[in-house]
Amino acid sequence: MRKIYLDNIRWCTIILVVFFHVFFFFNNIGITAMFEGLLEYHQGDGMTFAGIYQYAVYPWFMTLLFVVAGVAAYHTLQHKTAKQFISGRRNKLLVPSTLGVLVFGFIPGSIVAGASAGAGLQAAPGFVKYIVYTLSGIGAQWFSQMLFVISLLLLLVRKVVLAVQKEERKSIQKESSVYVWLVVMFFLLWGASKLLNTPVVESYRFGIYTVAFLLGYYVFSQDIVIEVLKKWRFVSTLAAVVSGVYFIYRAYGIYYGHSSLLSTWYANLFTYCMILAIFGMFAAYGDKKNAVTEWLGKISFPVYILHIPVILIALSLLQKRDLSVGAQYVIVAFAAYLFTPLAALLIEKIPVVRYLILGIRH
Repeated sequence: MRKIYLDNIRWCTIILVVFFHVFFFFNNIGITAMFEGLLEYHQGDGMTFAGIYQYAVYPWFMTLLFVVAGVAAYHTLQHKTAKQFISGRRNKLLVPSTLGVLVFGFIPGSIVAGASAGAGLQAAPGFVKYIVYTLSGIGAQWFSQMLFVISLLLLLVRKVVLAVQKEERKSIQKESSVYVWLVVMFFLLWGASKLLNTPVVESYRFGIYTVAFLLGYYVFSQDIVIEVLKKWRFVSTLAAVVSGVYFIYRAYGIYYGHSSLLSTWYANLFTYCMILAIFGMFAAYGDKKNAVTEWLGKISFPVYILHIPVILIALSLLQKRDLSVGAQYVIVAFAAYLFTPLAALLIEKIPVVRYLILGIRH
């Protein structure tokens, strides 16, 4: 049975991700702003809405999506074979994040590289520029790449688990056992956040994202766990707010994407409380759909894939205009939420292109 609240968590989170990237390319906290407009941040400059929003969502929203993906993978594998499962993941995740990036990635990549590398790259040979542009154009597809690798790992883990205990997943029988798991899972996520973090492109946090996915598959997919999260949803929401305020207070001024910050206890406590609160709230109130939410669920993944190129194109056009950063925020947000779904609908009509970019065959 399809869990509707999972679809609703997914599309709501992607809306937050899109809004995050409206601000991201102007971020000047802890790094040099990719696009001109904001001077370098210094301690004592004060907080801004854009800054607070980025700190308020970045630690947890991708970890949440991996947990959701793990739960979804469990339910998928209840009615599909491992071969069917990985075939679907190959089409939806691997093809767009490899072939699609190789063919089309240079377009957004050239904007990113041009903004960050400047004129120095223009003198480089063509093949060097193509490599730089393509790597810079991966954008949101890092999620697809990681999710495909972790999906392959899941099939191996399932085989090992089946060989050891003769059943795919041990069911949690008692509510008291759920509380033990709730404590254990925090320490698993916190410990994993310190492992397998890539040094340059810090999006690839293999440790915590793999553990989040597996916890989604083996723990969050169990009805008894969700019932406990529903029961304590207001407490977990309060804990999420308090831990979030503390994280922002403690971390503001340090680049929010550094693994050294994201591996702290307070960053992981905020992340974990948000995951528990969102699962509890959506399972209680968001396990329903209508025509609008069903459409949002269908369009959410194409929007996730395409929103960064749309934002970058809008930003590149705005760089020729003498506009305030605030005005650019508004225009870019409008472009992201209007033109990204339109771009997705258009690409879905074009054979081959829709497969390379969105993983849609028909």
